[in-house]
Amino acid sequence: MKRIATLAMTALLLAGGAARAFAADSIGTVDYDRLVRSYNKAQAFSEDMKTKEAELEKTRNEYVKQIKDTKAKSPNNPVAVDQLQKKLEDQLNAKVQTFRTHEEGQAKVIEAEMNAAIEGAAKSKSLSVVLAKQTVLLGGTDITTDVLGRLNASSASSTKK
Repeated sequence: MKRIATLAMTALLLAGGAARAFAADSIGTVDYDRLVRSYNKAQAFSEDMKTKEAELEKTRNEYVKQIKDTKAKSPNNPVAVDQLQKKLEDQLNAKVQTFRTHEEGQAKVIEAEMNAAIEGAAKSKSLSVVLAKQTVLLGGTDITTDVLGRLNASSASSTKK
């Protein structure tokens, strides 16, 4: 019985080794962090988000200043201060919500473009699986440069239109 188990285990290991050798040839890797850092549309999006975040912070600071000024000018009228604070909080929350909606929408568009470019690069190299490079210790075909080329080329052509 032990011998049959040993033979079965050996057969599985050999089959697994052959499957891994075959799979290694059809596995691609992509450095997603590099894509985000080097894709010109993702860079522009990141800069835009930083600018909008700074604008939101500036608005918040202005609102805080207005509330402090109102408290100083009308210390005996807490109702007016509360009304102003509620109004400004509502305005800020609306701006934050608009920012988040825009951010999420743009991030989804960029992610879809990146995934389409990854898929195209994988098909052109006959890869059946693409994994994040950070999760692969050894092997696989790195398609990051090809994907970046596709992304930046399509981004440049859409900018010219």
